Amino acid sequence: MTNYTNMLRMNEKVCEEKRILAIDTIRRMVRDNEQITICELTKQTGLSRSFFYKNAVVNMELNAALKAQQGKILSSKRDKKLNEALKETVKLQKVEIEKLRMEKSRLTFEIKRLKNEQQNDLDYSLIEKL
Repeated sequence: MTNYTNMLRMNEKVCEEKRILAIDTIRRMVRDNEQITICELTKQTGLSRSFFYKNAVVNMELNAALKAQQGKILSSKRDKKLNEALKETVKLQKVEIEKLRMEKSRLTFEIKRLKNEQQNDLDYSLIEKL
């Protein structure tokens, strides 16, 4: 009988730890303005989808958090990663634009120089013909 009692205590302890983990994760996501989804919660906690639906305390916390987030503009980790990638792309493109501008100014200068040389050569040829 003591083994059975010990097993029940251990199961209760494990269940309470899972409950605390789930509620802490939900509250952290609310605090960080992350979009709360069951899929994201399962990834972050390692708990099953059914745990979030079947556990009454966790389900109440989840529903309250989802209700609080209605109408808010939220960010997801995917959005954050995409934004960081886009920012990095923009930086690289700015560097490339600056390189191209420098190349353009160098080429413009070279064109002017060549036109001046061509004009000078034309002037010299005209002078020689006279």
